[in-house]
Amino acid sequence: MFEKAMYAPYHDTSFAMGAKGLNVSSPWMSLDVEVDDDRKNALTQLVAKIGEGRDEVLREAEAQEFLSFFAGFPLVHALPRKLALAGAPTYASAAPELLAAKGPREFLAAINPFDDLVIDEAFSYFDATWRWDAREIEDASRIPGADLFDPLSAYTAIRARRLQYQVQQSGLAQDLLARVKKLRASDEASFFGVLATLLAQQYYVTRECCSCLDPAIAHHALIRDQILAYKDEELHHDRLILKSIRELSDEDTKDFFFAPEVRLEIEVIKYAARTCALGFSALVSIMEGTVYPESDPVGDILKESSKPSAHVGVESHFQVNKRGNHTAIPEAFVMELPPVTQQTIAIATRLAEVTILLDTGLARTMLQRLEH
Repeated sequence: MFEKAMYAPYHDTSFAMGAKGLNVSSPWMSLDVEVDDDRKNALTQLVAKIGEGRDEVLREAEAQEFLSFFAGFPLVHALPRKLALAGAPTYASAAPELLAAKGPREFLAAINPFDDLVIDEAFSYFDATWRWDAREIEDASRIPGADLFDPLSAYTAIRARRLQYQVQQSGLAQDLLARVKKLRASDEASFFGVLATLLAQQYYVTRECCSCLDPAIAHHALIRDQILAYKDEELHHDRLILKSIRELSDEDTKDFFFAPEVRLEIEVIKYAARTCALGFSALVSIMEGTVYPESDPVGDILKESSKPSAHVGVESHFQVNKRGNHTAIPEAFVMELPPVTQQTIAIATRLAEVTILLDTGLARTMLQRLEH
């Protein structure tokens, strides 16, 4: 259907040769690659050429062989692929509630199933109108010679946009972790309560995972097999998170506090699962994260407490995802999709925008609970 994928560095990705090898960095991750001594000079020259950003250089076989090495990391953009066959099928999606909404709050109000949540109150800090421009995603993914768009290219463009936003908002999560660590030193009993609440948010996501995947299996036949495989890997992950919570709290699960952001994020994913395979793929990318450190950051904090065994469940869950390389699962989805329509690009862009607002807003809500 498509010709072989080609890649270009994200605008925020840089390459630098050093004494020990190659460093590839962006605001959201840094990667060190060992380089044989006999290749360092040639690679230094190639990196310099790629840094010029000229299309003719990026499309050279040598440059593509180099850039394709990083295709599994959120460091490069997949250039729009040419169609290998004429008359390829097209994927079109419809999401009337989303497209009719003037902004994220209005869309959330349209799909909100919770009687105890008033959207304008819970998400008063959201902009009233959409901020992301779908035309940027269109320009980055338009198939040469066609009025259609490459789903892989659109996916990597949306990924770059949400990573940039996450970096801008990262201070909230960093502040939250710093305050939690400080609380562990000053009031460990309260610390355990706070950590139980933090883990409850992860418990909710893992508990509701199948309710997000089942409608996608029903509605997205093109990627049904890939979603089924993903579901098999996600089964019973909530038990691992609950294991850690039980080390910290005896509270009944029905009494757990689940933040508005987490509850509505799941509803948006369910909506994408019914309406847009490309948008659903982008939201799974948000849910699974970007890169894996050596261990789970929350587990690390628990490990340093007087209840170190509380880290076991959450760390086990983290390592299962890491071994399965769950950050790359959405790429397996989009690689199965045919060319997509302009409306599908708009839907996927808005779904990603509202979901990343919810995802990053969780740290804000958790900080507010700490302050009270």
